[in-house]
Order: sequence, then C-alpha cells, then structure tokens
Amino acid sequence: MLNVFDTVVVIVSFILILRVGYYFAKTSHDMDSFYKANRALPWSLVVGTLMATWYGGAGTVGTVGYATGMGFAGFFIWSIGAHAVRFPLALWVAPRISVKAKGTIPELLRLNYGKKAAVLGSIIIVVSCLSIAEVAAIGYVGASAWNVDKLVLAIIAVGIAVAITCMGGLMGLAVTDMIFFFLMVVSVAAVFPAMFFGVNGFDGIYAALEQPAPEMLTALGGIPFFKAAVLIILCINLYKDPAFYQRFAAANSPRTGKRAMLMCFSIFLSFDVVTITTGMIIRTVDPSLAVQPEISYVSMVLANLPQGLRGLFIVGMFGAIISTLDGYYLVGGEIISNDIIYMLRGDRPLSDRTSIFIARISTVIFGIVGLAAAFQFDMVYDAFLFLSSLGMTMLFVPMMVALMYEGKKTDVAGLASMIVGTVIWIVLKLFPITTATMGTVDPVIIGLPLSFIAFLIGNNYGTDLNAARQKQFIERMRTPAKPEAV
Repeated sequence: MLNVFDTVVVIVSFILILRVGYYFAKTSHDMDSFYKANRALPWSLVVGTLMATWYGGAGTVGTVGYATGMGFAGFFIWSIGAHAVRFPLALWVAPRISVKAKGTIPELLRLNYGKKAAVLGSIIIVVSCLSIAEVAAIGYVGASAWNVDKLVLAIIAVGIAVAITCMGGLMGLAVTDMIFFFLMVVSVAAVFPAMFFGVNGFDGIYAALEQPAPEMLTALGGIPFFKAAVLIILCINLYKDPAFYQRFAAANSPRTGKRAMLMCFSIFLSFDVVTITTGMIIRTVDPSLAVQPEISYVSMVLANLPQGLRGLFIVGMFGAIISTLDGYYLVGGEIISNDIIYMLRGDRPLSDRTSIFIARISTVIFGIVGLAAAFQFDMVYDAFLFLSSLGMTMLFVPMMVALMYEGKKTDVAGLASMIVGTVIWIVLKLFPITTATMGTVDPVIIGLPLSFIAFLIGNNYGTDLNAARQKQFIERMRTPAKPEAV
C-alpha cells in the first residue's frame, strides 16, 4: 500500500510529465505535426516511444500474470518467437508501407482492394486501438497500490491518456513516452533482484514448483496446445500493428526507424526475462494462485521498496500503460478522421482543424468504450489475446498480400478475405470448440487459413486495381497532348 508521501510523489510526477507534454504540444499546428510529428522524430525518441507503446500493461503486469501459468514456455514460445519476427519487420517490411501507402494501413488497403475493404479494415484496426488490456491492467495496479475500486483508477488513467493525446499529438506523446519508458524499465528491473533472491533464485523456484506445477519448468509446457499455437501465430501479429507504422513514418528517416527497432530487440528480450521470471516467483510464493496474480505482483513489489521509490514504481507502471493507451488512441483517431471519414466523403480531405478535432473526439469515445469492456476478462493477457486474435483473423491476410505480393490482387479478394475472417471469428466466439486435452480452439487457428482460401477464390473475380491504374497511366502517356489555343 502507498502512504501519503508515495501518493504525493505520484501526483507531482504526473503533473511534471503533463507539463512536458503541454510544452511540446505547441509544435502541433497541422495534421502532419499532430499525427506524424513533422516526420522528425530522432533515434532516441523512436526507441522510447516504440518500447513504451508495446510494453504497456499487457507487456508488464499482463506478462507477469500470464507467466504464473505458462512458466518458461512464456519465454521460449512467446518471447523468442515474437522478437525473432521483428527482424524482417524492421529491416524489410516496415519501409515498404511508407513507400507504398504513405505510412497507413487503410491507405494500403484502399489502393489494393478499394474503399469498401479499406473502410472495413479501418473499423477492425480502430477496434484494436481500444487497448482494453491496458485499461484492465491499470485497474489492477491501482487496486494494489491504494486498495480502491479498480474502475476508479482506470478512469483516472484513461483521462490522463486522453489528455496527453488531445493536447500534444505525436511529438508530445513521444517525449512523455520516453520519460515513461525510463521509469518503467528502471522500476521493474530495480526491484527484481530482491524478489528473485528472496525465493532463493531458480533453485527455490524449482523446489517450489516441482510438485504442484512441474509443467512450468519445461520450455514447451504450462499451456494447452491450441493456446500455444495461438501465441506462435500471434508472434506475427505486429506486422499489422498500426502504431508501429505510424512511428516508423514519423522517424526522421527510414534508417532511423530501422536502427531504433534493432536497438529495441535487446531491451525487449531482457525485459521479458525479468517479467516472466517474476511471474514464476509469484507462483512460487502463491502456488494455488489464491490471489489475482497481477495484484500479487504489485503488492510484492511495494513490499520490497522504500517509500518514495514505491511512488516512482507506480508512476512507471501507470506510465507504461498510459503511453500505450495514448499511442493507440492517436492512431485510432487518425484512422477515423483521415481514412474512414475521408473515404466516406468521396476522397475529399478534411481541413487540418476539423481532422484534429474529430481525432480528439474519437479519443474520448475510445476511452469510454475501453472502460466499459476492460474488466470482462479474467486476466489482462486474455484481453490482449482477444483483440489480437480479432485483428489477425480478419485483416492479416489481405494486408500482407497487399504489402508483399506484386501480382494480381482484386477488390473481391480483399473483401472476401475480411468477411470470411470476420464471420469465422464471430461464430467461434459464440460457439467455441473445446477439446479435453488441447483446450479451446481460438478463432485465429481456423479463421486465418480460411481467410487465405477466401482470398485465393475471390482473386478470380472482380477488378485488379493495380493493373487498372497501370493501364490508365499507360493510356494517358499514349494520348497526345491537345494543342494549346492560340
């Protein structure tokens, strides 16, 4: 529990951070500065905002909670797989979307499959930007710190995230992300040694879990087969993560984005070792998981820190979650104003002022919807997997084909792939398939291959928009120019 001094540290820290965000908000005057920071983010800010955005509540508190059941499998199945696929993303895939579609996924879909598919894809992306796992995580952190209702703290954190997003745009967000990133890494890592050696290291963990949960001590055990399969599949989920492409587009050069992403790899892996091992420590102390593991984690950390530092730890945890919320809120607001409304208006762009205003209103709506949905899941990571599975099933196939394949791609193929993925996901959520030995079948396992089959079938019908544009270009080149009137 936090005392009065710790609480004052938390309040003062957030006031100072919000003042920093307000200062940099002065640089946001138009859409390019608000959404892309004038495409001038240096290497250091790109590293900080990538780390802070991806390692929010799901990456810190959520990973600790999930590792209490997964054990070492959390690292060998999820962490290694997720980070391994980021190499081609950083070195090869990410620069292509900036070249092909001005840095936005909806624009990529519109160019390849037309407006209907782009609008549907945009809606799917916006739903994923609700970040309900982060809202749930903030509730558990707050409940452990002050013993108050988790919804109250979630409302406060969402309010701060909305304020940062609406006030500063991407530049203000990136600077505050850098501060939150530093506090998050330092606070989580600083308390880890005391917790680790407090249970006698890995010897103590092995001795405590060898009887009640031996599967946690193996590289591939601890989780049902289908859940493990989903984790492996979702390792490539970030290839459709709109926040990454926004940050890459905002870097001052493609080379900066690559270097920042490569720098993040070592941080990602090191941080995962700490959080996953911490989850196993929680299970060592509470083998039956009588207390919600996310709450146990925060309570254990606070018990191992002196006053003052406890407050900074909570700032780091809150900051990690808030930086993820505001990052995705900004992406979602941009998609609504500059993609969905733009296409529904017949490709007529909004003014800078109107676009930013709509993005700010959208951010408030995201916060309200996220608060309503966040606490419908047993664990933080369940909420994360829910949205990841949704986006993967519906959107991954058409997006990756558009990005990586130069051949024929019709408007029917893209739309059919999304619709089939959507229907399969909804049906399997309403009527889940469960096996006695391998657990519940996640919709992505069935929906992803069927979405690809639907794309192949649909590609035999409709219009190849790329070929049509090339044909129009050739015809314009062949058409002789009209003589000027004398």
